[in-house]
Order: sequence, then structure tokens, then C-alpha cells
Amino acid sequence: MEFLLLLVSSLLLTARAAASNPVLDVDGNELRRGHLYYARSVMRPGGGLTLAAPNDSCPLNVAQAPFDDYSGRPLAFFPENADDDTVQEGSTLYIMFPERTACPQSTRWTLDREAGFVTTGGTTSSAIGPHYSRFAIRKAGDASSQPDYYQVEVCPCSAGVQRASCRMGCLGSLGLIKAGENVLLGTNSERPHTIMFAKVK
Repeated sequence: MEFLLLLVSSLLLTARAAASNPVLDVDGNELRRGHLYYARSVMRPGGGLTLAAPNDSCPLNVAQAPFDDYSGRPLAFFPENADDDTVQEGSTLYIMFPERTACPQSTRWTLDREAGFVTTGGTTSSAIGPHYSRFAIRKAGDASSQPDYYQVEVCPCSAGVQRASCRMGCLGSLGLIKAGENVLLGTNSERPHTIMFAKVK
């Protein structure tokens, strides 16, 4: 019985430690709330993340920049847990492009569930229940993988906060999907899009 209790305690501590690992940039520094970073694609050719306007319409889609735009647009991350000043692996957060656009929507990310693409127009609501502006960042691959390679998941329910908003699990990692002349970030891709973060200097 004692062994069983020790095993359960050990597993809980391990899970808690894994959940509190900070996301790191390419310099080995923790991603910080509200600071600006580029999300650069690990796979080439292809640039960083940016915005695209398919059919010249709003809201805008999150897309991969052309290969000659290595960095893409700056991003900012805001953990849903107001006490977190750093981005933690697996904890829900809000992502936005801080630069203004010509569209009336906010530049916060959200998932268009019908189309399966990530667009602008998201919210930072922490209301009870699921909504599709919550995301989480997880390390790509296993423990032996490159330490600063990550993937982004859509997570409709809060994680890493005092009380979760609902019980739905994450929807899996986002991937790239060819859509006309654009390569868009979405959920209906066969392969997750792996990125690394570089602080804007």
C-alpha cells in the first residue's frame, strides 16, 4: 500500500513538473507575457507565421509567409492564468499579432471551426465553457528532440488555471494547409507545423 501511494505521488509530481515547463526561445530564454516573438518554421522552404487575406476579405487567416520572409510577423502571447508572466507548456493562452491591420476584427487568433483554419477575431474571455480562442504550446517530438522546437494546439477548455472552464480535450496540433495561393494554419493537416520562437530585437 505504501509503495502504491509513493508511486501515485511520484506520478503526480512528475505530471505537475512537466506541466510547468516554460516554453523557450532559440536563445534558451523563457517566453514572456506580452513580449514580441517570431514563430519561424523549422521546415524549409517556408517563412514564419503571418496574415493572409484570401479573396481580399476579413477576417484574416494565419498563414505561412513566403520562403524569403524567414521571420514573418511578430506575435505576442498572453497566458490565461493571470499569475503567469511566462508561457508554460500545455497551459492555455491567447495569441495575437500586435500590428494593426485594415480589418475591423481583433488580431487575436481563433479557430474557424467550419473552415478549420485559424483566423483573426478572437477573444480573451475566460468564461466557463469552451471557446476557440484558447491555444497551448507543446514541445515537438519526444524528450530527445531539439529542445526549442514546438507545436501549437487548439484547446477550447482552460488548462493551467485554478479552475478549468470545461473538460473538453485539446484538438491536436495545428498544421499547414494549401488553400489557393496561400498556405494556411489549420486543424485538417496530416502533419503538425513545427516552429521555433525568436525574440524580436
